[in-house]
Amino acid sequence: MTDLDETPVQPELIATHYLTSIDDVTEHLKAAHQLGLGVRVRSYLEAEEGEEPTAGWEVELLVSSPVEEPEVTEPAE
Repeated sequence: MTDLDETPVQPELIATHYLTSIDDVTEHLKAAHQLGLGVRVRSYLEAEEGEEPTAGWEVELLVSSPVEEPEVTEPAE
């Protein structure tokens, strides 16, 4: 039997940054790693009428990782 309340609790959001340069994204990810923060990154395209679409990134800083670590079990002997 499974428990319906097994939905993972998402970590608290600290800040959201909207960036236009992959170099800025890389710097944010390195800083978050050094501080032990979790991150969630999404990419998107913005298109102005008559112009080429430009890439953007949404970087969310979280108090911990949004990915649940799998439980490590000892192999059976």
